[in-house]
Amino acid sequence: MLPLLLAAAVATAVPSPCPSDLLVANPRLKIVRASDDKTRDNYIVTIDVKNRGTAAQPDDTRQHLALVRDGTVIGTQSIPSLGADETYAAAFRVQLSHERKRGPFSVEFRYVLDSKNASRANCTSANDRLNATL
Repeated sequence: MLPLLLAAAVATAVPSPCPSDLLVANPRLKIVRASDDKTRDNYIVTIDVKNRGTAAQPDDTRQHLALVRDGTVIGTQSIPSLGADETYAAAFRVQLSHERKRGPFSVEFRYVLDSKNASRANCTSANDRLNATL
């Protein structure tokens, strides 16, 4: 009987909230017209990185976001330690060869935790990558 009660207690226990859980979301694209170089199309690609956990990341957290196109990293940006429910907007400048009528292009955003405090800085990697067609 005791094992059955213990199993029921474990099954109904509410999991503790994740202290720091980063979410990569909300990609945006801005077209920038360059007047001096007509051979390149210029874009600003922006994405939000949000700590949707219940606690701030440790102050010594080192992390960055990589922008990947066709398997190649085309840009990186450091992300500061984020407080609980804090959002950081990361922006990348992307230059592509000029095309008169460019169709959408795909990129991948990859969150990378560089420090060794993974369990306190980002308790899950489920939301660390986002593919976007812009």
